[in-house]
Amino acid sequence: MTRGDKIESKFKVTFELIKNLRPTWLESNDYDKAFIETVLGATIFYLPTNKDSFSGMISENASNIDKKLRVKEHQYPRKISSKELFINPPKSVEELKELYYNTYGVWNWVTKTENTSLRKHQKDGEFKSPEKSYNDCGIKLIQLK
Repeated sequence: MTRGDKIESKFKVTFELIKNLRPTWLESNDYDKAFIETVLGATIFYLPTNKDSFSGMISENASNIDKKLRVKEHQYPRKISSKELFINPPKSVEELKELYYNTYGVWNWVTKTENTSLRKHQKDGEFKSPEKSYNDCGIKLIQLK
């Protein structure tokens, strides 16, 4: 199986998970919904990142440290992404890929400390947008040169 085949397979399986878990998610109580969202969120974590998903942005602090110490930070928290995918499920594997590579899988370079500080602003009920999360943490993103 080639790398491309493996990537395609992961997206197909993720699409099927969304399609098949959604009826259960819709009928579940809040506690069970949260668990199902965590399960799909873990699946999203294992989808491949690629250079096209890089936003081109880096935090000012991360721009001043060794490249090896930078952390990829996804703008959309996995749990939020999974909830949104259950609310508005993709109609095809291709639509899922598009959503992932253009929204849910988009990432920036930040420091480890910044990544940790973002977590409290990316919880369900707290998260409004990537911009608000970064702003609330005092993280300034700049274009990577």
